[in-house]
Amino acid sequence: MIIEPRMLGSQKLLGAPLHRLSGHTHRHIVRAWLMAASVMGLIGIVLYGRAALWVLLTCVAAAVGVDTICSLLSRNRTPGRTERAALTGLLLGLTFPATIPWAVATFGAVVSILIGQVVFQGTLQPALVGRVVAQFVFSGYLSLGGALAYSPVLTPGHVLMGDIRSAERVADYRGWIESQESTTFEAYELERPVQILRRFAVSQVEPDGDLRYTPLIRDLLPPWEDTIFGVVPGGIGETCTVGLIIVGLYLIHRGFLRWQLPLTVLASAAFALSILPVEIARDYRWFPALEFEQDRAVGMAYILYHLTSGQLMLTAFLLAGDVTASPMRVHGQILYAAGIGVIAVFMRLYGVLDGECYWAVLIMNAFVTTIDRQIRRPVLGT
Repeated sequence: MIIEPRMLGSQKLLGAPLHRLSGHTHRHIVRAWLMAASVMGLIGIVLYGRAALWVLLTCVAAAVGVDTICSLLSRNRTPGRTERAALTGLLLGLTFPATIPWAVATFGAVVSILIGQVVFQGTLQPALVGRVVAQFVFSGYLSLGGALAYSPVLTPGHVLMGDIRSAERVADYRGWIESQESTTFEAYELERPVQILRRFAVSQVEPDGDLRYTPLIRDLLPPWEDTIFGVVPGGIGETCTVGLIIVGLYLIHRGFLRWQLPLTVLASAAFALSILPVEIARDYRWFPALEFEQDRAVGMAYILYHLTSGQLMLTAFLLAGDVTASPMRVHGQILYAAGIGVIAVFMRLYGVLDGECYWAVLIMNAFVTTIDRQIRRPVLGT
């Protein structure tokens, strides 16, 4: 006897493709990620003003425009293609500082679509492809050895509407809120926390007697809560830790991001920071996590600053989990995320500083096929 679907009263279920049984399509996934990235874009606009808005709009418009031209030329009108291009442009914009010229943003978006999506078909994170190529071509704007060592952030009285290009350096900076009373300009120009941490790692911060980590935390770094709320210089979407955690939890709740991936990125980065040495007074000191000074766990504070500064949070919650550029299985994603965390920390301490997390993602993207091949789901009956 042949049982037809209608005999079971489940014709709709049996007739649906397997990837549609959950009710979510590729377009639903892209729109959820687009919403999460848009939230971070809005936070960046608040922190960095109108300049951030123009950077984001330029990236999105250029990405959608180039993708539309490619679609017309190839006669490939895949559903959701425009949303995917807009997401690529928006993610790219989140990695840029608000002070870059429009030409840099446009160039990065064009490369993201033509190389990241058309040539590599999304196997490398498209937005990061555009970001690292732009870093090579426009090194004067995207190098922490030069222009980005000091970057601006709007003062508390000028968020959203302030002119970030009018920033001035603060001689005695005590924190985002505390320094407001002694300033009259619209934006602070500050050294990036990751740049300060790098100078400490290569013995460019003088110890205070027997105190080695205390001068870094007490005199050079901003208050830790500033890195939590994002009121420090950096990329448009890189700095607000609490915002990135919230949008990451949203994606996890929707089922579009496995919690193991961001957790492993952060845990592996913390582990690497706990053991990799820093050079202090020409002496390499291993296991920073074990450092105590004046009964304070300064080593743990050093690690926490690393985790909440720079691009690590943006990478963990929005960039590393790209569905087309990350492994399919949970165990593969854990291995992939661990590689990102360790490579990013190693580069931050000893290698390329600007975009170190973005380089780490692209390096691990190259191993995704191998990871998927080695980590397969067991076949039923074997």
